[in-house]
Amino acid sequence: MFYTIYKVTNKLNNKFYIGKHKTADLNDGYMGSGNLIKRAIKKYGLENFSKEILFVFDNEQEMNEKEKELVVVSEKTYNIALGGYGGQIVLKEGHPLYYSTLAKLRATFSSKEYKNKQSINAKKQHENKNIGMYNKKHSQKTKNMMSQNHWSKRGYVPWNKKIECEQCKEIIYYSKYNLYHGEKCKKQKDY
Repeated sequence: MFYTIYKVTNKLNNKFYIGKHKTADLNDGYMGSGNLIKRAIKKYGLENFSKEILFVFDNEQEMNEKEKELVVVSEKTYNIALGGYGGQIVLKEGHPLYYSTLAKLRATFSSKEYKNKQSINAKKQHENKNIGMYNKKHSQKTKNMMSQNHWSKRGYVPWNKKIECEQCKEIIYYSKYNLYHGEKCKKQKDY
């Protein structure tokens, strides 16, 4: 098993991403799992990125320490979290962009402009009558199909399904069948 530190560079703007990867194959084509690097690859195309393996270690601890040392969060990188742990998001205290991001979010969500925009969007949604099932009803056939699908996935029969008792020929709810009918039927008709 290889514990690697790699660098993926955008050939068009020289922004880069430094990450860690545990693999059995150094040429497995892995280009990183960060949100920004994945979006950039989708936007610019894989052909506009190059990858180089910077370090190969024998254990995960050394790999994490090296990533922690190398990863820098800035406008020139696709990294959004400090290295060494993975999965840390911007809004965790201690992140270099924590306070600036928090201030931007507070300013955005508390502005009158944002609140007015949200209000207008909500009113438009309410006025738009051509969405989803608004003012429409499922046919009985569709309801039955949905019910059957729902109950069959759960492995039991719905409480309101009716069945005929073999002994007394009475039509009863399935849920009552095992309690009062079948072999326990007291209303058996003699033929």
